[in-house]
Parts: sequence; structure tokens; C-alpha cells
Amino acid sequence: MGILIEDSVWQVMVRQAQEAYPSEACGILVGPVGERHGTVFHACRNIYDDLHAQDPETYPRTSKTAYLIDGVEQQQLFDQAAGDGLEVKSIVHSHTDHDAYFSEEDRYVAAPWGEPFYPDISYIVLSIWDGKLKEANEFVWNQEKVDFEPYLLTEKFPQGGGK
Repeated sequence: MGILIEDSVWQVMVRQAQEAYPSEACGILVGPVGERHGTVFHACRNIYDDLHAQDPETYPRTSKTAYLIDGVEQQQLFDQAAGDGLEVKSIVHSHTDHDAYFSEEDRYVAAPWGEPFYPDISYIVLSIWDGKLKEANEFVWNQEKVDFEPYLLTEKFPQGGGK
């Protein structure tokens, strides 16, 4: 079962991805401990262009096809969620002019050695074509299959709305 997302939170997630277009957007979705429910979204800055400008050989892509959340910012959001009695539910990013699939790069970042850094956290990918939401999918780690399983979110929220 996919995550439930508050309507106002879903709207913020979609708007951030649309406004970032043609760059990939990214952020962190948090919610109540022990529940599959996202209640707060924190938009994050995609630092990929900064890294590309500093070292294009190591970071050959740009924010048009890649995202990276600053590690310090990400840890601060994890700590803030815990301090507020919440937990991180999903790491969110958009694909620009591509479908909402979990790419090889996405898999590598989430699980570089075949096991995810955060097995209890899902990954949400929003597909933005020409600045508009086409689809959104959630990818949840399945320990038995040793792989991420997709859940179509836009089927649950066809008009771009959440719970």
C-alpha cells in the first residue's frame, strides 16, 4: 500500500516540482511515527549544479537530469523530524520530461551496495513534462524481493490532490 499524503502537502510537492522545471526538484516528506502518512513536506535545494560547476568530471550531469540534497541539510531535517515527534517518510524528487521511474542512478544513490541506507523510507518520483505533472510513483523497499516496489500515486490522486 502506498503512502497517504495530505492534500495541501501534495499540492506543495507538485508545485515545487513544477516551479523547479526544467531542473529536478527534491525534498523530504515527514509524518507521524509508525504510520504511512505524510503530513509535512520540506523542499530542499538541489545542489547538483553547484557540484557540476566545481567538478564536472565527477559530476557530469546537471540538475536537468540529477538531484542531490546537501548532506547537512538532509541530516538537519531528519533531526528536526525526530525532535518534533515525527519521522522521515519519503525522499522526493522530480524527473523532467521523463516518466516517474526509479532510475539506475536513483537506485544507486538509495542503495549503493544493494541494500538501502534507509530501508523504512520510500522514494517518491514526480514526472513533470512541460512544467505539468504527468504521474507520480512511490518506491518502497521490499526485503523479500531485495528490490524497490512501485506504487502509482497519481492513480490515488488523479487531480494532483492527496488525502
